Amino acid sequence: MDNTDLQNIWKSYDQKIQNMLTINKEVAINLSMQKLDKQIRRLNRPKWTAIVLGIPYTILLIGITVIASISKAYFVAIGFGAIALIMAILLGNYFYQLHLISKIRNSDQVLFTQQQLSKLKISSFNSLNFAVFQLPFWSVCWISIETLKANPYTYGGINLVVCLILTMISFWIYKELSYKHKASKIRDFFLSGSEWEPIAKSAEILEQIKEYENYNLQD
Repeated sequence: MDNTDLQNIWKSYDQKIQNMLTINKEVAINLSMQKLDKQIRRLNRPKWTAIVLGIPYTILLIGITVIASISKAYFVAIGFGAIALIMAILLGNYFYQLHLISKIRNSDQVLFTQQQLSKLKISSFNSLNFAVFQLPFWSVCWISIETLKANPYTYGGINLVVCLILTMISFWIYKELSYKHKASKIRDFFLSGSEWEPIAKSAEILEQIKEYENYNLQD
């Protein structure tokens, strides 16, 4: 057996090893894509739950707003109307997020999937921030114009203080959520659960898939 035969044998073995590595990488990528799809599917339930509960709730708020307007209970109308508007925007965001989830599940391109996942994360974060600002309007909902006219200082002062406190709480929560590089129990509390854990795990899986693909290219 001469050197040429030995080289051919080594090349054959080398090719077999490369084929096995390629197959293993493809299997790893496919398994990771299945894990990604499983995590993304977990997001459907909380989004649909929010929509199913949110639609009749928003309709109820709109109904109360209309009745309050007809009854000339303007503070009640303003409070419930503002909350109804916030809820309507949140519902629109949830439908948009379901659209992004569908695009992620139907995509097999890592870069495109990462872009859609980033949009989903931003939309979910914005929805959470926006939902916080309905808090002060709950203090407005129960203000009676007649009582306010009869006792403007005590009644009006108490309601003003309550409204200011709720506004400060809303702004404080908003600031705590916005500090990305600061440890915060408020942030950990809100950015957890069924709407956030799958997004974080999906991002990790996408990074793994990207590493597999880059390793393929290097080979």
